[in-house]
Amino acid sequence: NGVRFRSNNSQLDSTAKMATMSSFRATILARSTSTTPLKKQTAAPVTSISMKRSFGGRALDLRKSKAVLRSSVVTRAEAEDKKEKMVQMEPEMALPKEDKIEAPSQAASDVVVMPADYRIGGILLTVSVLLGPGFHLWTQFFLHAFLGGFLTFQASRVRFRFTETDLQVVFIEPFGSDEEAMTAGVDTSGDNKLQGGGENSWPLDSITNWEFWWPGFPVLVYYKETHTKADGQPHFFPIIMDGKKLYETMLERMPESQNAKVSPADWNLQTALEATPIGRQILENLSDEQKATAKGLTGMPFVDK
Repeated sequence: NGVRFRSNNSQLDSTAKMATMSSFRATILARSTSTTPLKKQTAAPVTSISMKRSFGGRALDLRKSKAVLRSSVVTRAEAEDKKEKMVQMEPEMALPKEDKIEAPSQAASDVVVMPADYRIGGILLTVSVLLGPGFHLWTQFFLHAFLGGFLTFQASRVRFRFTETDLQVVFIEPFGSDEEAMTAGVDTSGDNKLQGGGENSWPLDSITNWEFWWPGFPVLVYYKETHTKADGQPHFFPIIMDGKKLYETMLERMPESQNAKVSPADWNLQTALEATPIGRQILENLSDEQKATAKGLTGMPFVDK
């Protein structure tokens, strides 16, 4: 009897389990075939998420915030914008080395450039025309024409430049502006070094003597310096620049000459003749009236105002 009771109980348990499973299946089937639409659930925006995961006994805390994400996006956009601007500015900021011209170290106000003067070259060219077609002296014509043309060309490109410390000879483009001489380098003449070699620049304090022929009628300038050679290097230049301005600048910036120099206000033919031994001999042979006429002549006829 005891055995039968146990077996009956086990059968009852089996039957109950099967009934429960059937009921569960029916419920699932009913839900799946139901026509009632399920309500869509929308998740609220997450402003902060905190997750903790355990790995190897250590806690990893991951936090994300919308504010942080927003600020990081703006920061990146600004960085990209700044980078773009810097790239656009780079070509403007870059200076090509090959086009860069070395300027004098002195301030521009301390630099004086002698402007060109074409009087000597023009006079020689005029004389050549008179000698050739006028008097048929063709040898003298070609000589004066060549010298006049050469001095005219040199006057168009050679400039004397005075700084506070140096006398420099610079070269510009033929018939160019005097402004070019303000920044031209003293070595722009290449291998064409003037009278003694080296750079065309001489310290003013190295000049031991200078002369100017002639005051009132400038034709030739001379100076001697010890920068090129210790025992002195002489230099002669035709005055193919503004003679009066050159004379005034030499009086102001060069050391005192061995011979006394007259003031530019006293320039006339008589002072020009007194500057040389030959001129002084000529003056001795002139009458008082002729001397007075020479004193009143303050420039080249038909050329100087």
